[in-house]
Amino acid sequence: MRAFTAFLLLMVGALNGLLAGMAETCTQNAPDSLWVFPVTLLCNVLGMALLCWRPNRLAVLAAAIVPAASALRYSMIALQLANGTPACTLITGSTAWEPSGGETTLAIGWGVTALIFWIGLAYALTGGYRPQDD
Repeated sequence: MRAFTAFLLLMVGALNGLLAGMAETCTQNAPDSLWVFPVTLLCNVLGMALLCWRPNRLAVLAAAIVPAASALRYSMIALQLANGTPACTLITGSTAWEPSGGETTLAIGWGVTALIFWIGLAYALTGGYRPQDD
């Protein structure tokens, strides 16, 4: 049941992460859709917490394999933003955009979101948290 709940949370985060870069046209150089990273971050924290508590490796893989594809995408978004790519360039694909001013915050937000996912996944796959009583 924990793995299924974790899967649902990670999928909500994954869908939010996928839609973040596809849901708008960047009107007036405002990449508002990328500011939804707190939703994905919260879903990743909760989902990974569930996966890391006495994990079963097979259940962890089953719950995280699909969301991992989205995590790869927003990991790349964080890296591109950190390298100075304007946020609207990432959303629209056009190189005509100037930086909007929020790229650093977005890079940190999406970077932390990705790190939570990847570190949580690695921790769950290596045995996770098992209380001394086990």
